[in-house]
This record gives sequence, structure tokens and C-alpha cells, in this order.
Amino acid sequence: MEAPGPLRAVRSWEEVAPDRSADDAVLEAMLLTVGEQGYAKATVREVAERAGITQDRFHRRFGSKEACFAQAYAAAAERLAGEMVEASREAGGWREGFRAALAELLRFVAEQPLSARALLLEVRAARGDAWATHQQIVERVTAALDTAREQPGARPGASPMTAGFIAGAIEESLSIELAAGRAEAVPFLLDDLTRLAFLQLFGEE
Repeated sequence: MEAPGPLRAVRSWEEVAPDRSADDAVLEAMLLTVGEQGYAKATVREVAERAGITQDRFHRRFGSKEACFAQAYAAAAERLAGEMVEASREAGGWREGFRAALAELLRFVAEQPLSARALLLEVRAARGDAWATHQQIVERVTAALDTAREQPGARPGASPMTAGFIAGAIEESLSIELAAGRAEAVPFLLDDLTRLAFLQLFGEE
């Protein structure tokens, strides 16, 4: 039996038992920095400074900018999705629920434009695991929209492609406004986007 090798020196207690409660601050800093600078220009140094940690700690906890952004994207997107689902449930029927969930999304974009830019625009530049998560969320949103075909008054010609078209139209509309620096005006799209969706799904405005 071989003797055990020497123990590696531990440089700090944080290395052994990191303060994971601080991770949220780093993930938030990643979203804000990417939203502000763009994914390509955002650096680990800027994120670390914004979060109040060292670059060394950043790399020990997250490994790379890509991995950190993917984790930040997944956490923020799931949180937003949960808020939209909750708004929908509290609203009542399908139509009311759709409008409430959409209003929650538009509110998020208007109130948190940097995070919204990271989630809707810069994820396209990041690709990787963040983009894969984005695609999964789009599929979930499309599936939720497609349940409209089970509702009274649904258009006979509506299909899963209809739901996909609506999800894509909403995302593209928000992306255009964000790219143009008009995030504060996004809530005013509620009526038009609701009308678009209901026209496609129910043949009504």
C-alpha cells in the first residue's frame, strides 16, 4: 500500500468553505456587466470588481466567463419565468393569464434593462450553455402558449407553429426596443402584443 502523498497547502479558509451566499452577487454582476458592455467586451476583471471579489476567487468559484454567464443566465431566466407563471396563475383564465405574464415580462425589461439585454440580446453572442438554456426556455414558453388550442374559441387552424411564431415575435419586439435604448417604453407594447397573440390563437383582438 502506497503512502499518501503530501497534503496540498490551503491558502485560505474561503478556498475550503467558500461563502456561497456571495455567488448571487457575482451572478448579478455578470448580468449587469454583460448588459452594459456586451458579452464580447465584458471581462472577468470588471465582473469581479463589480461584485467586490478578486479575480482569483472568481476563477476558483466559476472557472470562466462563459461558465459564470451560463449560470447567471439560468438563474435569472428561471426566476423571471417563475414570476411570470405566478402572475398568470393569479390572473384567472387563459387570456387573462397570458396578459398578466406578458405584463410581468415587460415590467422586468423596463425596470432592469441591463439584465434584460443580457438575457435577450447578449445570450446570442455568448452561445454555449447559456444559449442552450435559452432554447429550452423558448420551447417551454412555446408549449405553454400552445395550450391555447385547448381553450374555447381557439382557431381550428392554430398549431404549435403558431405558438412558436408568437413567442418569436414577442422576443424580437423586445430585442429591437432594447437595442434601440427604449426599454422604458416596452410596457406600452402590452396591448399590441396581446392583440397579436389573440388574433393568431383565437382569431380575435
